[in-house]
Amino acid sequence: MASKLIEECTEFDLDALRDDPVGALTDCEPVKLVFEEDLPSGGCGGGGYYRPDPPTIHLHPAIGRRDNFTVLHELGHHLQQGHPEWAFVLLELPVERRRPIEESVSNHFAAQVLMPITDRDREDASVHPADFMAGFYSRVNASRSATLIRAREILPAGSRWILVVAELDGTVIASSSTYADLPPAKGFRQEGFARVALEALDRPVRQFFSEGLEYRTGSVLDDLYIEAALDVSGQYVFIALRPTSMNGQGTITYPSHECADEGCGEVFVSRQSTGKCDECGSFRCPECHKCACMTTSRPTTVCGQCRTMYSRAEMQTGNHECF
Repeated sequence: MASKLIEECTEFDLDALRDDPVGALTDCEPVKLVFEEDLPSGGCGGGGYYRPDPPTIHLHPAIGRRDNFTVLHELGHHLQQGHPEWAFVLLELPVERRRPIEESVSNHFAAQVLMPITDRDREDASVHPADFMAGFYSRVNASRSATLIRAREILPAGSRWILVVAELDGTVIASSSTYADLPPAKGFRQEGFARVALEALDRPVRQFFSEGLEYRTGSVLDDLYIEAALDVSGQYVFIALRPTSMNGQGTITYPSHECADEGCGEVFVSRQSTGKCDECGSFRCPECHKCACMTTSRPTTVCGQCRTMYSRAEMQTGNHECF
């Protein structure tokens, strides 16, 4: 349905929307764009919503490119509700079915307008996803996380890739998987990603991933191949991992750790620990409950726009992009 909305769209200039979605909808007659500086209770920056009477897109501005996808998503709602046939199809559906379908169509509409895909793009993504994401991000007006999602969508059926956007210190910004192995958690720092990010400063990385992918539980996903490519800003790295094992999945292991307190000396596996210390990154000993820095405190800074916590790298550099 998203493709049909694009084909039949006559009241908006799609090329202008692709180049500058917010600018193209500012002072636009068919639908009004309103910038909401005051966040609703419990809300966060970088979001929006559509009201049909009068047709209005309400935008809570974010930093970076996130607004571009948001306004196009809400425009998708406007076009769906004004379509002479599709609007009646939606009205006949139960609310619990109508909402997810309408949201999905709006997402696809925004993605197809903002990030059009060619046959060459599909071929490039299937061969080297990290290189594709880095190059694709440099020529579209979408955020890094939206670029990752678009890359996942166009990978061939049956592909086994874990896609990641990370900071140069290895902190995960966004991630997704096309198969059963879970992607790394957002905000969780990966030592291996920091290493490949450093190598990617000089050249694209394509190699066996010796460190493995670490989860919050302490388990590690091994037997992975990794690709990494720096984004156009030089501040983030696009990463793609795939399993090298015969069964098409990585291998889960639980590494051993020694208590950081020499007076304790306990040796334990990560799943026995009560968790990692946010400050020093070491697992707490299940015997004495100590970590390397003997504290679990960590200063936090929250973005005033999107209400998300700054990562350690962002606090050091002062650079933050809302996703």
